[in-house]
Amino acid sequence: MNLHITLGIDSFYKRDYDIALFNFSLALQKDPDSKEARLGAILSDMAKEKESEAQALFEYYLLLSEDENSQSEDIVEDIVKLIDNSTESIYKLIESKELEFAINEENGIEYEDFIELVKQRGSFKKAFEDIMFSTKVMISKKEDFIDFLEKLIDNGFTEMSLNYLESVINIFPNDTKLLSLAQKARKI
Repeated sequence: MNLHITLGIDSFYKRDYDIALFNFSLALQKDPDSKEARLGAILSDMAKEKESEAQALFEYYLLLSEDENSQSEDIVEDIVKLIDNSTESIYKLIESKELEFAINEENGIEYEDFIELVKQRGSFKKAFEDIMFSTKVMISKKEDFIDFLEKLIDNGFTEMSLNYLESVINIFPNDTKLLSLAQKARKI
């Protein structure tokens, strides 16, 4: 493996994305066809704005790359493009005034505004897939949170709903509605 790729990976793990990007760029100078260096540079750049998504994709890439027959770089690059396109689509919708909601400084959308997006898209699943990698849904009321969890379960996002439920049930261990949602999700 190229020394600069190794240094880039180490820097990425240390969350020093500027150094990682620098090393991946040096690796690309030596070998412009290196898919690994190109992907490392893309994810390092992405991590500056979307750290958790870039970290998750990096881990996914490393997992895929263990299989010598996989086209891990191409798969992860396609996912990055989807994330960029969904973010771009959301902003285009906002700019075109088709939707009148605000994504705040924290790159989040209020639940009420998300429900409007669901109505515009005609489907919870489509609306959630549009924003799931680029925008946080900010929920401030317990009823809205329960509604959100029910919709996640009903639309096939079972693992995600279970992750939310496991952390929330620790806070509200006797909440019958949350417990019933957890049972429903585990049955699926």
